[in-house]
Amino acid sequence: MNEATQAFNCGFEFVTNLGEELNSGNLEIPAFPDVAVRIKNALADPEVTAEHVARVVGSDPIFSARLLKVANSAMVNGAGSRITDIRMAVTRMGFKMAYNTAVAIAVDQLLHSSSVEVLRPYLEDLWHHSMNVGALSYVIAKKLTKINPDEAMLAGLLHDIGKYYILTRSEQYPVLFSEPRMLDDIMKKWHSSIGRKILETWNFNEDTIKAAHEHEILDRMHFGPANLSDVVMIANLFSQNEEPHPPTDLDWETIPAMKRLEITDETASEIIEESRQQIQSIIQALESPGAS
Repeated sequence: MNEATQAFNCGFEFVTNLGEELNSGNLEIPAFPDVAVRIKNALADPEVTAEHVARVVGSDPIFSARLLKVANSAMVNGAGSRITDIRMAVTRMGFKMAYNTAVAIAVDQLLHSSSVEVLRPYLEDLWHHSMNVGALSYVIAKKLTKINPDEAMLAGLLHDIGKYYILTRSEQYPVLFSEPRMLDDIMKKWHSSIGRKILETWNFNEDTIKAAHEHEILDRMHFGPANLSDVVMIANLFSQNEEPHPPTDLDWETIPAMKRLEITDETASEIIEESRQQIQSIIQALESPGAS
């Protein structure tokens, strides 16, 4: 049996197992990191104070350091006065951004938890793409909609979480890595449905779950103004367009979300260029210490 046939058979088995796991609800979903859960629970209380959130943050030294980095970034601290106190950091950046930072760290830890060498470039690319889509979602929401930009960033960070699951499960099918196009096809077909199930298990809100599930349904129609799924969809397309192998068969002006956001083919690149500095500051703020 040649390598291509082995990869095909392996891919068929993998897809069959993915389908069974998804349909039966038996996905092996990792627990969401504790500090992010505790911050989320704290923010569910409308009377929560910055002092309480700061105590939760301060219980995790890694997260504390990362949050201070975000609080001192150009995105949050335009005045440039250095912040060294966690409570002041939480106050300056706001509860939503503090939670987004917790989620970014959680996703970062998940995507860098594998010791399997062949997975590392895939997971690294996925992390950078997720950060970029989070940043673009923030900018698009802020410039073009009434959607909370922090909520848009969160949805952008999490939109491809289903690919993480597929990649980590693919460790059991190493022959797939000899046929990367097949693995890419499997991720493209399955990641949205798996991502929805993961975010449901992690108790994210319905709009964030829908954005993960719908961000590649380019012909999706709905009434009313642009929603979170539209923002993440276009942020994802903008990000892909900047990557080494951009989609070549897109007719941007036929995508309903582009019309709802009132973006034309001509203005799309202008929006990216105008927002580039802000996007870069967001990415730098969310990157882990020592990241390239």
